[in-house]
Amino acid sequence: MEPLLTVLEVAGLFGVDKQTVYRAIWAQELPFIDLAKPGSRKARIRIRQSAAEQYIASRESAGKAA
Repeated sequence: MEPLLTVLEVAGLFGVDKQTVYRAIWAQELPFIDLAKPGSRKARIRIRQSAAEQYIASRESAGKAA
């Protein structure tokens, strides 16, 4: 079974702040799974490792940074 990562783990993997990961989720650029019980007020967001890797690959650029 593929590992599911927390937002903090993905942030650490990317070397960014957790808010950057949340922005990618809210922009629907990074797929996630919510493991919270139905009706729960708090989300339990997990991200498939392959989804995180695909997201990073899609953000790579052969050009120069702006």
